[in-house]
Amino acid sequence: MIGVIVDSGCDLPESMKAGNDVRVIPLKIILDGKEYRDNIDITASDLLQYMEDKFPKTSLPRQSEIGEAFDSLYEKGFREFLYIGISSGLSGTLGQVKTFVRDFSERHSDVNVEVVDSKNISIGSGLLAMKGIDLVRRGLAFEEVVSEIRDSVSKSKVFFCIPVLKFLKAGGRIGKVTATIGDFLDLKPVITVGEDGIYHSVSKERGMKRAVKASVKKLLHFIEGKKSLHIAAYTSDKSEKTREFFNMAVGEIEAAGISEIITGQISQSLVCHTGPGLIGVAAIFE
Repeated sequence: MIGVIVDSGCDLPESMKAGNDVRVIPLKIILDGKEYRDNIDITASDLLQYMEDKFPKTSLPRQSEIGEAFDSLYEKGFREFLYIGISSGLSGTLGQVKTFVRDFSERHSDVNVEVVDSKNISIGSGLLAMKGIDLVRRGLAFEEVVSEIRDSVSKSKVFFCIPVLKFLKAGGRIGKVTATIGDFLDLKPVITVGEDGIYHSVSKERGMKRAVKASVKKLLHFIEGKKSLHIAAYTSDKSEKTREFFNMAVGEIEAAGISEIITGQISQSLVCHTGPGLIGVAAIFE
């Protein structure tokens, strides 16, 4: 049997997390020195309230927490494991998992484990994991599933925009000068994760409305002429203003003739680095 494991930064759709063959390793959120498990120990509203005047931090999962995911599947008879994680260029989580897997494989000679760097984040990684779960449940052999997923890394893409850049700046994920100038001029970058697994700004728009439209336009161009498997629109919170821009993004996608759209909120650990108001769109094609 094949088990699929992701970290919480992958934003795997909730419907896919419930399966007996899926496990999610929670990343950590640190507020005033206290640790919280991503999406488990703290509410989104409490986190956003904290972020009104403070900067949260994030941390990697412990080896024991990674072990809980793998060991629980092993105890249920799973011997083949596919781990899909957020980009190693944005987080050290993948490295943590690889360290655990070396020990896990030494302890269990009967297991086969593949670790895949999604070169992506949030629902961009989640759609890749979703495809992996679909392939497993269709009964494909482990080698076929791994081959398909590695080939699909470049077929999944996320684009997102945020109203303020101070949280990306605080986390060192965007240049301080760029962020300061962007805020001053009300420029909203449309950000994606490149083939190198790190953030890249693909355009800069004056105001969120234009940035949201540009994000959708970039996504539609990405899948143009291809058969898309899944398309998603995610946000960071449910405030009235955020919902307004989120509905705009969904409307722009639907106007292109796409009716089936996966929707949801990004994980709390990612909100720590983006702040409120994020609008993200993603797709994966065959």
